[in-house]
Amino acid sequence: MNRAAGALIGATLFLAGCVAEPTRSDLMAGAGPLTAVPVTVVDGRARFREIFCGVLADSGEAGAGAGDCAAFLWRLADEPDGTGRSLPTPDHAPQVYIVTGAFSECLGEEARPFNGAAARLRAAGYRLATIVVSGRSGTEHNARQIADRLEAAPPGEAGPAVLIGYSKGANDILEFLVRYPALAARVKAVVSVAGAIGGTPVTKDAAGIYDTLLRRIPSGRCAPGDGQVINSLAVETRREWLNRNPLPDHVRYYSVAAFATREQMSAILVPVWRRLLRYDLHADGQLLARDALIPGSTLLGYLNADHWSAAIDVETVHPLIGSRPDDTPFPRDVLLAAILLRLAEWP
Repeated sequence: MNRAAGALIGATLFLAGCVAEPTRSDLMAGAGPLTAVPVTVVDGRARFREIFCGVLADSGEAGAGAGDCAAFLWRLADEPDGTGRSLPTPDHAPQVYIVTGAFSECLGEEARPFNGAAARLRAAGYRLATIVVSGRSGTEHNARQIADRLEAAPPGEAGPAVLIGYSKGANDILEFLVRYPALAARVKAVVSVAGAIGGTPVTKDAAGIYDTLLRRIPSGRCAPGDGQVINSLAVETRREWLNRNPLPDHVRYYSVAAFATREQMSAILVPVWRRLLRYDLHADGQLLARDALIPGSTLLGYLNADHWSAAIDVETVHPLIGSRPDDTPFPRDVLLAAILLRLAEWP
């Protein structure tokens, strides 16, 4: 375990609270996403489930194929029935960029979102690249980094673009779209995976703890940037930004959120998760699921995963901090492939 990960363990222990941990039944009984979230979304869960389950069955990662989807994708009572259509044909034309989240730069290449999944999908013909933004900077700083990357894109990355933002990376993408309209004109779709769209109350509870963590991250591995990462994730900051900045209407927006029980929660996230339960039982260990949706987006689904497991191979690269009572790995390859197949069905 590296020094930064050790610091994170020490920092988060402070956050543990005395809240009853929800069971699977508790979470299934919660209000549906179309009535419980503070933004308007289009319900695309049924079709995404068909695609996700189909990819899962084809992958061989689940013994019973589509029947095991319930282990990875929540189905709440208000989810409509599926369409019965077959899987879409893959679309390899768009250039897909995966944008990293807060502190990802600081924790090394192994902490890049969809690191292994992207490599395997590239071998299958998809054009994927990762944009590593500053792990300790705010959205304005990182939006400039995204713009610089797209502006300097080699000829092999020409054509329509899809931006997939993990965690705070989704916020950085939205900032980019608003600030750099000429470059954003190339963007066809944006996908938020556990994106911190509405911020997180954790920043209010634990800003001092995160400040301590940041001071202990080796500067050679993680440049200080503008130091605004925590401020940019505050609930008030995010909601004010969304109110002031209408998103470009030429882009199609999609959201994937997550929440889990203790059985799926990585050890390092448990203290923060318990803190979040005071606000809502549907939490992923860093965010409330209701705050992970882009306004006006198509809601693809709710993952039965914690915040890290949804996109990072944490149980492999950091087995201590990523340990969970249920050690079944979340099928990140399936998730990314299903997202790209869903995007092939325009709209």
